[in-house]
Amino acid sequence: MLTIAQAIDAVSEFFEAYRPEYKGHRACNDAKGRSTGRHMWLFEVWGHNLSIVVDAAFPYSRPNAYIINYDATRNLPHVELDGRLCLNKVEVSIDPAGAARQVLAEALGLLNAHQTGAEDDDLKEDFTNYWSQRADVGSPALSLLYEECVSIGSYVLTDDKIFAFASKELMLRWWENRNGTAPKHRNAAHFVELKKFPLPSEFPTDPISLLKLLQTHAVDGGEVMLKALSQVPNGIVLVLVGTAPSGRRQFAGVRLLKTMPPQKKGFRRRPRLKLRSGDKLTVRDLLKHYTIQRLRTSLLDSSASRSIIALNNLADKRVVLVGCGAVGAGVARLLAKAGVGRLDLVDHEILGWENIRRHELGARSVGHAKAEALAADLLHDLPEMIEVRSFSKTIQDLVVSGNDILKGADLIVATTGSLQADNFIAEFARQEPPPIAVVFGWMEAWGVAGHALLLSGDGAGFMDGFEDGSPRRPASRNDRQLPKECGNATTPFGAAEVVAVQAMIADLCLDGLLEPGLADTWRTWWTSDRNLARADGQWTEEFVAAKPFASVSGVIERQWP
Repeated sequence: MLTIAQAIDAVSEFFEAYRPEYKGHRACNDAKGRSTGRHMWLFEVWGHNLSIVVDAAFPYSRPNAYIINYDATRNLPHVELDGRLCLNKVEVSIDPAGAARQVLAEALGLLNAHQTGAEDDDLKEDFTNYWSQRADVGSPALSLLYEECVSIGSYVLTDDKIFAFASKELMLRWWENRNGTAPKHRNAAHFVELKKFPLPSEFPTDPISLLKLLQTHAVDGGEVMLKALSQVPNGIVLVLVGTAPSGRRQFAGVRLLKTMPPQKKGFRRRPRLKLRSGDKLTVRDLLKHYTIQRLRTSLLDSSASRSIIALNNLADKRVVLVGCGAVGAGVARLLAKAGVGRLDLVDHEILGWENIRRHELGARSVGHAKAEALAADLLHDLPEMIEVRSFSKTIQDLVVSGNDILKGADLIVATTGSLQADNFIAEFARQEPPPIAVVFGWMEAWGVAGHALLLSGDGAGFMDGFEDGSPRRPASRNDRQLPKECGNATTPFGAAEVVAVQAMIADLCLDGLLEPGLADTWRTWWTSDRNLARADGQWTEEFVAAKPFASVSGVIERQWP
């Protein structure tokens, strides 16, 4: 195992070759002269004092690069306020000199890009990040849920956070989903479209510089601020919105707070700034009564930028999921996280203690209806969802009683574990004009295999794949006796197996939603031979012939039935 002393010597020896730019090595001490365990190697490059810095865990931690005494007004992209350069992640713990060389090479490449202007667009591309990086310390953070072409929305202030929404309706839905009740107080949030982004050195430091920024960079030249100030509010939230070169929308939050004049002795009420009839004040006059806060800004639905699927392609889709057991509950959560905005959950069962090792719901939901508890969890965890409804009945009872829940659905997902319920859903969906696509999902005994089946309603029927109540083409067989529960057989499987099947079913659901008219598709997941042996099971001859011989586990696609 390398010691830090050996690693420091190796790096120093390597950097000696970088003369005359290399200015030597230094061990870092604190204010009392005690060693901090940090070491730095100094360079002078293109007018910058560059340092490569390691900590006491080196070479088992990554080096970093800094511009010493960094001047933030220079508007250098990919540089933090403390001068640290944002470089690619380096993990070369067994070669300290190689790790230091890689960091130095990337740092020199970035500084060269600064010289040529090759990285200047990054200040526009990541405008939100640079704004948040320079946000005022102690200011609340702004979380935003935005919709295009909005000028006035709503915001809610909590102890240390501001939540801004593009509309009152959006705000009420999100807040009630997350907190169960409507907010007690709300205020107007103003959205300002920028025709160009300000550089970090132009970020406002006071209300007058904010006005100047709006007059030069905003599409409306500051009219939004004038309208917002005309009522002399105690506080204003402005959200600056612009388009980066890649087309991505960028956001920055600003808060104006009204200052109060000194209170005279003997006055119990604080004097307020008011405009009387006939008073005329310019925006600059009004701004003298306000202070400014630059807010760290992020999107409430920022996960949209990290998904391969555009969430707006799924936001208005309505999926009816029947069966909120161990399989179906996980599928429901995956679809919600993928962006499906409307879910109807159907299940008549109560969650028991025997469920919680493999179910999305845990001990806090034992004794509660599965569909209701799952719906509440999804709305609380993903409050941007448009609607989640729950029905604690069987699907047969629900439809026979006159509920039209299945009609007009974009997709039905059947994970009931009941052949009768699945057949009912299949027949109902086929009779609709046009037929509704259904994805069926189920596990085989002992969790060694699972299935996802999409039927469009125009081809084979669901029961075509069954004979005497059993699948005609199972992947596995087992003579082991299944546990009995109330005259019924349960199917034992664990959380690890069910997660794989949930992902396969959810993936097929997304295919069906994003590609309406997709042909009938049958997918089968299988576990490893090791897990199969633990369950005393065997693969069927037909399945052995179908699955890849060398695979440990995986998913194959076959024709139904």
